[in-house]
Amino acid sequence: METVVQKYGGSSLRDRERLEKVAERILASIEAGFRVLTVVSAMGSTTQQLIDLSRSVTDHPPPRELDMLLTTGEQVSASLLCMVLAEKGVKCRSVNAFQAGIVTDNSHNRAKIKTIDKERLMRWLTEYEVLVITGFQGVTDQGDLTTLGRGGSDTTAVALAASLGSSCEIYSDVPGVFTIDPKRYPLARKLAVISYDEMLEMARTGSKVLHDRSVEIAKKFKVPLTCASSFSEEEGSRVIEDIDLENSMPVTGLSVLDHQWLVKVTMQSASAIQDIRLLFERMDLNIDMIALFQNKGEFIVSFTVWEEDWEKAGEKLRAIQGSLNMASMNIENHYSKITLVGSHMRTSVGVASTIFSVIPPDRVFLITTSEISISLLVRTEESNEMIHALAKEFEL
Repeated sequence: METVVQKYGGSSLRDRERLEKVAERILASIEAGFRVLTVVSAMGSTTQQLIDLSRSVTDHPPPRELDMLLTTGEQVSASLLCMVLAEKGVKCRSVNAFQAGIVTDNSHNRAKIKTIDKERLMRWLTEYEVLVITGFQGVTDQGDLTTLGRGGSDTTAVALAASLGSSCEIYSDVPGVFTIDPKRYPLARKLAVISYDEMLEMARTGSKVLHDRSVEIAKKFKVPLTCASSFSEEEGSRVIEDIDLENSMPVTGLSVLDHQWLVKVTMQSASAIQDIRLLFERMDLNIDMIALFQNKGEFIVSFTVWEEDWEKAGEKLRAIQGSLNMASMNIENHYSKITLVGSHMRTSVGVASTIFSVIPPDRVFLITTSEISISLLVRTEESNEMIHALAKEFEL
């Protein structure tokens, strides 16, 4: 009997009514001849509530202890969903990461999966119609609980599908992958299909439908991936290896990352760049877009820094600024990174010139490109105007 992995996000599990809806969807899959391995997130906003709870006792919770706390959220979801399924006569079992043999490295709060006990899961799937597994978490070789970081339940689901050689369905409160976040551009279109490469680029540059680590795994192991809503029967978006580029538009989608820090450093020697890089590594800051040029014996490097906790990133940057003796450093925030993504860019001519036909070059502060993307750093206050102009120009 074929197995399907289904992942349900927190909004899909927030109360008894939603748990019933999820159970009905699982029942439909059983009736269609599947055994279902279900991956669950914590209910509603439970994870944030647990983080807030930790901060009510300390501003700096030890990472190991924070993981010990956060992993309780998914266990609640798993057990409650199994209770609802059992009431409907479904033979099911809830399983946490330790029981499932999801082994990770020791990086608390952002661990990476190393191995999964496939044989154990296969044994249970011959005994039960449904396995409900806690997402977002794992266990180290030493037996410590870990969490996988933002989007961790997606990562769990795709990793399990890769291990079992099955397809993966990601259910949330959005009906699929859109050309642009509909909150930023209400006229955005839902995509029927998108390639792994395009989805990965969009996930890395602001699209919140899937986490980039889950897409990386799906691409590596060729996992058939579907994103859909648990709130409707509307057909979702499929993420596949290749899409037909014949007659396709050069731009498939547009993603946005706000809260970008723009840093400009002026120095007398290019060798100072290495010193600055080491400073950033010590402060655990990631450099993204970067440009370097020379002017009258001075070297000027401009780059962006982005973190989810952008205020903390600002604190780190100002600490670095105060420690620099060999160079001047200017830091600014209120920038956004707009990225246009499309596999057809590889064979298209004139995408950049089209962009600058609607956005004046003097309103763009940095540009980076890849085979399938062009990213622009712009002022946040102007970003919505530019998004609408680009969406219209590229028929998004």
